Amino acid sequence: MKKGAGIYLVTRIHGLRTHLIPPRDIQVLAKARDIRDVSDNLMKTDYATEIGQLPTQERDAAMLEDVFLEKLVERSFFVRRVAQGKMQDLLSRYCARFEVENIKRILRAKHGRSSEEPSLIPLPREYTLVNFPALAKASDVDEVASLLRDTPYHILIGALQPYRESGVTITLEAALDKSYFVRLWEFVGKFGGMRDLVGEEVDLRNLLIVLSLKARETPSRIIEDALIPVSYRLPKITLRSVLQSRIEDAPSVLAMPYSKVVSDAANLRRGDSLMPMESVLLRQLYEDATEFSRTRSLQAGYIMAYLLLCECEAKNLVAIVTGKQLGLPEEEISKRLF
Repeated sequence: MKKGAGIYLVTRIHGLRTHLIPPRDIQVLAKARDIRDVSDNLMKTDYATEIGQLPTQERDAAMLEDVFLEKLVERSFFVRRVAQGKMQDLLSRYCARFEVENIKRILRAKHGRSSEEPSLIPLPREYTLVNFPALAKASDVDEVASLLRDTPYHILIGALQPYRESGVTITLEAALDKSYFVRLWEFVGKFGGMRDLVGEEVDLRNLLIVLSLKARETPSRIIEDALIPVSYRLPKITLRSVLQSRIEDAPSVLAMPYSKVVSDAANLRRGDSLMPMESVLLRQLYEDATEFSRTRSLQAGYIMAYLLLCECEAKNLVAIVTGKQLGLPEEEISKRLF
């Protein structure tokens, strides 16, 4: 990316950043009486047009989730469109995270033998080469993997045996993460600051794979094979030490910044929290993206920080409307926010 083009794009992102809902306003939404109150408050935001098109009396969490995720996709691909050269190539690979998430949702549904089609991120056809309607109609996990044979996600074929041995979809999801992050990592080193955020996300994903599979007493060889082969601040030897230790001892094996977040994740197993380990690890990533946007606002990594904060906003809004529909108390909803 040429210097002038890079400055222009970062400047555009600074403007777009002002459209995100401030954290204090997210907390106000968490205190809303019900879904209708949430949607009324969102009429003052970038979601106004889409929410205004929904029937007032029929608005529910599923409808609003589609709006939030559609806006996330729209924001992400807008940044990709205005980028140039290799930065655009990098952002194309970054945006593949939406189709990866959709494939994961389909795999979970097939694993659970659900008769209902899974809820997917609204992804316009021009943004993906994956035939999601065909995947959604597949009879089982094996057929999903077979349908992806000629795509970048053909790695699922090789993950079927570990999946059968472990009995959990995490092995399949880890294979998708491996495919996604290896392809993304090839590009990030060329852009200031992006390596830091992508590298941290890889580290956190690898920790999630280890902790989640260890909690299910999965054989070590399966866990090790599932790891993303990218090293940032978490060398392979350290990951292997975490793998060989008890989950309770994992924080002592790790140095900062990961010892605290792994301690929090490990504590979930001892408490009554319904928050998954993934949420604890993602909170660390989103907090660091926020800090990055404050302190390194002139680097190309600011673009990645913005995209992660868009994702954070969407997840927070989904958590709020889902909590309202389930009748959860305000305190419980607030605990689920990033």
